[in-house]
Amino acid sequence: MNIGILGNGVVGNALAEVFHKLGHPVQIGVRDLKEEIEKKHFIEYVDGKYIAEDNEIIIIAVPGNKVEKAVTNIKNPEGKIFVDLTNPIGENYILTRGRYTSNGEVIQEILKNSHIVKTLNTLGVEKLINPCINEKKLTMLLAGNNKIANKKVEELLFEMGFDPMLIGDIHFSRYLEPLAMIWIEMVRKQGRSFENGLIWIR
Repeated sequence: MNIGILGNGVVGNALAEVFHKLGHPVQIGVRDLKEEIEKKHFIEYVDGKYIAEDNEIIIIAVPGNKVEKAVTNIKNPEGKIFVDLTNPIGENYILTRGRYTSNGEVIQEILKNSHIVKTLNTLGVEKLINPCINEKKLTMLLAGNNKIANKKVEELLFEMGFDPMLIGDIHFSRYLEPLAMIWIEMVRKQGRSFENGLIWIR
């Protein structure tokens, strides 16, 4: 399965390595192909506007406060699956959205004819690349409107090593994004070990 990643930051590059090791061809969409960046030999770099053209699943891995501009520019997104792992975090780790809306819902509104799945936003990059603690799989919650898209993302999460669990449609993004703040508070702000995460017993 071809996977595109919109965003060339730490998270985007870490996930690119994960997907490459799993055998998936990977593209990373960048703002400016002329900009000098450190390139990895197994990644194809493309203009971010065209990240949807050759990929079945596109990971949105841009800063959460820049997501509208990033996705508005995407060409031919219709029918594609977009995984939104962003969180609307402003200065001092304060959420700028919540309760009545979310990044996931905003993206779905912009990309009306695409399938947005909210997931991979509740852990730091350290556990995205190693989603186990004491040999137990971490649970990764997801939310989206389209059953086929949800199923494909569940399969990808399982392949990554997670225990995926669908919780509902895309409006549940407004609950998943605040959930991310628990991990951020403990690890990024308080300095606790990143070896923690959710395991949902069922």
